[in-house]
Amino acid sequence: MYNYKKLRFYERAEILSDVVHGLTKKFPKFEIYELGGQMRRAVDSIVFNIAEGGGKESVRDMVSYLRHALGSVNEVESQIKRIVSLGYIEEAEGLRIADEVGEIGKMINGFIRKLREGD
Repeated sequence: MYNYKKLRFYERAEILSDVVHGLTKKFPKFEIYELGGQMRRAVDSIVFNIAEGGGKESVRDMVSYLRHALGSVNEVESQIKRIVSLGYIEEAEGLRIADEVGEIGKMINGFIRKLREGD
């Protein structure tokens, strides 16, 4: 078992989730529950999969949940590009958020490598 609360990428994913939740409140009304809902679920999936993996006994199970989190990282990255192209946020803000999403993904990948080395 891993104390997911002490993982830096978990903390950053929680902050990212807060940012995305706030951001989607500013979407046009028709998008709040469509694209906005999808984005909130995807960003929350990053957080929740890290937490759930932290409760698993085996490295294999932890890695599996982290891979699911990485899938959600990719989803959020693509959604950020989409909302920039739709004009829901400025390009600079989209780049800042996308950079943070990418950094979280890199941190998760690094942790997976570290887990595998110790396996």
